Amino acid sequence: MIPLFKVGMSDVTADRVIEVLKSGFIGQGPVVEEFEDELWKVLGSKTRPVTVNSCTAAIDLSLDIIGIKPGDEVIATPQTCFASNVGAIHRGAKIRWADIDPLTGLIDPESVKKLVTPKTKAILAVNWAGKFCDYKALKATGVPVIEDAAHCWDVHATDLLERGDYICYSFQAIKFLTTGDGGILICPPETENEARTLRWYGLDRTKNESFRCTQDITKVGFKYHMNDINASIGLSNISKAEYSVACSRRNSREYINKVNNPLLALPKWDNNCSYWLFSMHVKPGLKDHFTKYLTDNGIASSPVHFRNDMYSSITQFREGDLPGVTAFTETQICIPNGFWITMLEQEHIIKTLNNYTGK
Repeated sequence: MIPLFKVGMSDVTADRVIEVLKSGFIGQGPVVEEFEDELWKVLGSKTRPVTVNSCTAAIDLSLDIIGIKPGDEVIATPQTCFASNVGAIHRGAKIRWADIDPLTGLIDPESVKKLVTPKTKAILAVNWAGKFCDYKALKATGVPVIEDAAHCWDVHATDLLERGDYICYSFQAIKFLTTGDGGILICPPETENEARTLRWYGLDRTKNESFRCTQDITKVGFKYHMNDINASIGLSNISKAEYSVACSRRNSREYINKVNNPLLALPKWDNNCSYWLFSMHVKPGLKDHFTKYLTDNGIASSPVHFRNDMYSSITQFREGDLPGVTAFTETQICIPNGFWITMLEQEHIIKTLNNYTGK
């Protein structure tokens, strides 16, 4: 079976981790600093990336800095990992579900505009499969925009500053760049120090004090920091991440160029997309049949995430039909496109897709 995901790990990762373990210091320390320095160089962002222990933590920090409180409204997409939306839920905010483009899975700016009210305090957009949302249109609403970039590693792409106000990356196990678990937040310059303080309870770790517990905590923070063990994994895999993106983009381009089947709808090539997922569509009514066909031919597949608005724990946020989400979930499927695919496997996948008859 050709797997849908695989952990990418550098040959030197074990040595870097052992070095940290033998150092006598494994918490947030010099390796985290080194990792942030390297990320800053690679991403070229105006503000230094703030490392955290997950993309979920990065999103929640963004919500906290914006000041989300009970009764506020957050416009979000249901087509994402549930982790994207838990921060707003725990803060007592009301989630307003925006519709999505039925082909790309990206949040629809026109749907967002219709939902904006005086109570709207944030928009949470997800770069599905590594493709960027229309942040120019989203930011035109005047509402702070949080960008869930968990599917991205965009060193090849456009200027970060033309994206969300707060950009949240994931370094979870199967992402392009992994730290085992982790992430970063890239935030506006005026909020960077606040983010750094809040990720460690509310303590300012830049102050050279033997006992930081004597500091006054002016705003209660969280235990969202990254440690040196995770940072050492990330440091050893930065170059491999760029290779992984290149492989996913190459394989995706091959599918787009060589698959020609009227029962399948493949994405258009997007030079800014990192293609963490190869998200495609099959004709309505054929999804289960197509999934079994792929399995029978040794190809793993999955929709990857389920629409959040259908979870029984948050039914209070349902308001009406979301035709784009419905159409997307009824036809969307993801197939392997990562660095682990051999040329023979790539040819097999292309042939299998072209040979599908729906019968």
